[in-house]
Amino acid sequence: MCLLFSVQAYYSYSKTLYSRYNEKLSSLLNHITRHIDLDDLYQSVITGEKSEKYPQVQELLNSIVDEFNLFYLYSGFVRGKQMVNICSATSEEERSRGEQDMELLETSDAYPEEELKKFSTATSLDEISFFEETSEWGAAYTACKPLVNSTGVHYGVLCADISTEALHKALHKSIFYSILLTLGTGILFATILIFWLRRNVTGPIVALEKSVQKFAEQSHRNKDLAALVFDSPDINTHNEVESLSNAITKMTEDMKVYVQDIVKAEQTAKSAQEKADNMTMLAYKDALTHVGSKIAYDNAARALAKDVADNSISEFGIVMIDLNNLKVINDSYGHANGNTYISGACHIICTIFRHSPVFRIGGDEFIVILKNDDYAVRQKLVDQARQKFFETENDNSKEPWERYSVAIGIAEYKAGDTIENVFTRADEDMYQNKQNMKKARV
Repeated sequence: MCLLFSVQAYYSYSKTLYSRYNEKLSSLLNHITRHIDLDDLYQSVITGEKSEKYPQVQELLNSIVDEFNLFYLYSGFVRGKQMVNICSATSEEERSRGEQDMELLETSDAYPEEELKKFSTATSLDEISFFEETSEWGAAYTACKPLVNSTGVHYGVLCADISTEALHKALHKSIFYSILLTLGTGILFATILIFWLRRNVTGPIVALEKSVQKFAEQSHRNKDLAALVFDSPDINTHNEVESLSNAITKMTEDMKVYVQDIVKAEQTAKSAQEKADNMTMLAYKDALTHVGSKIAYDNAARALAKDVADNSISEFGIVMIDLNNLKVINDSYGHANGNTYISGACHIICTIFRHSPVFRIGGDEFIVILKNDDYAVRQKLVDQARQKFFETENDNSKEPWERYSVAIGIAEYKAGDTIENVFTRADEDMYQNKQNMKKARV
């Protein structure tokens, strides 16, 4: 019986764990494809040229691979014995090492032939498929969603990987404790049974033995908990046999409750994980603009501080952007147009700083963290942003809520700085820019 419960616990938890990962990865892939123009991406694959929307796809994948701690996030198609890249995410850790985003149609021969067959099969399907695969980058559990344009052409797959090692580690840890508890119950049962056999050799033992055998027969591979009832014999010997009979009856009831608790615990854990996943996605993504939230920025700042402490980064900058006239727009034209004003300004920010993470930390405040290529041309990007917003602000052909106006400040990291120091200087520079804009209008 202990072995049965152990095997049942293993397969039940394994199925629940894989099901949870399947749901999580499916939700993530569906979320990504809803925010990608699949026809536009198809044209990029056909022509070999990046479209105007291609950088947005790259930025989306880059942000998601770090937010959800994925092993890899990529899209591509199989050609011959090679995997051809469409668009693949570059994690924050990879970017900190100086790695660049893979180029469109860049090829890789790192996948064994049998793995390429799995990707080819996944491309032809009309649903998300799951499998384990191994490449030179390591073992992973992979979810693949076919990329299909509006005419029904299957031209690639979008894949999200999680580490097989991490998945198996979580499974084995949980099963170990479950088996340990089950074996502990079995040892207790065996101890009582041995004591009972040594102390009693009369008729009550035979009756008790028959009752135990009957319960064992009923419970073997029986998934109906209501049927697990121990038919205790009528023993009134007033000695150890009677006590043992009562103890076995109580034990079977406790075991039934224990199994019921396991089932309830699995259901509760699954529900809690789903809620936690949804809350995590909402907490790290600004609901209006879909850029990083204040919580996401705080996490990014802590990670940046750690990189500074580890001397793994020495060059980065912070851009502080504050929307002008938002209160006037809200008061004069309503909050719906105020939201349009915020979203439109955010789109310009994301377009110009397309290779850098953007965060909305307040109603009208945005932060951009500049590193690598964007940091190298930081002043050019800031000047470009100021010029673009100057043009929109003075375009009298647009509605008032489409004439975006912002104040921009920038600060660079210097040796000995803290993240707060850089943030403060960027904020002060932004405030000075705002004051200069007010003087220019006068």
